[in-house]
Amino acid sequence: MRTLYVCFLLFLSCLVTAQGLRLDSIFRSSELYAVNPAVSVPAIAVGAYASQQRLLSLQDKPEIPRETLLALRPEDVNGFDRVALRQDVDKHKQAIIQSDYFFNTGQVLPFGLFIWKKYRRDWFDITLMYLEAQTLQGLFYGYAPFGPTLVDRIRPKSYYEEFPYEERTHGNEWNSMFSGHVSTMSTGFYFFARMIDDYNPDLTGGQRALLYVGATVPSAIGGWLRVRGLKHYPTDTLIGLGVGAISGIGIPSLHKWWKARHRSRLTLNPVYGGGAGGLTLVLQY
Repeated sequence: MRTLYVCFLLFLSCLVTAQGLRLDSIFRSSELYAVNPAVSVPAIAVGAYASQQRLLSLQDKPEIPRETLLALRPEDVNGFDRVALRQDVDKHKQAIIQSDYFFNTGQVLPFGLFIWKKYRRDWFDITLMYLEAQTLQGLFYGYAPFGPTLVDRIRPKSYYEEFPYEERTHGNEWNSMFSGHVSTMSTGFYFFARMIDDYNPDLTGGQRALLYVGATVPSAIGGWLRVRGLKHYPTDTLIGLGVGAISGIGIPSLHKWWKARHRSRLTLNPVYGGGAGGLTLVLQY
């Protein structure tokens, strides 16, 4: 989230400079989405703080007991996930570095939309929605019943005797379920795809399918690299990918649905002119 906030502030400073402090043109409301900053900004702040505090507590879990470590058996891991216990230890650091490329790209990719004018004119609402999406996936990680708060799943690294005992028993090794890295990067990739989908209604069904496949592929590759890096099992990354899809697609969908639901509005306004008074009935749709 810190990376996202830095990108947000840098882009804001560039816009303010370019627009000469014309805030009315900078903070333009989107025609596609109903975004209320008075609701979104506090929600983002509270959600980001809550998820960050929970993340810190999860990283500070008690060490894995020695007897638990000695009792670990690959045979007790389901067949699908057991592939994580058959990786090349010598290549795990390289895999982690490579996964970070996808992680960082997924986080900042939505800001690349602002290269095009049709997205840039709605930059404020798009940015708020994206921060909401990332906040949501962070809350999933910290508070969902299938996340590390309630599920203690030992990471694959602890099964490998090649690593020092201290590394294998570190408290953070309890947090394999689910992959927060994958949920973060996939939120960015899916949000990017959803924006392109919504702003280009002329896309065919096949083009839309390719668009979301294009969001899934880098998320899946990043997830596989987390498996090769001995951080997660395949199911951990798949769940993280699903959380990212829900967050990255769901938040814009909610705002778009709310906009469509409240598109029509009937207002009654008093008017006065030329010595006469009256009422105007205005239907907005």
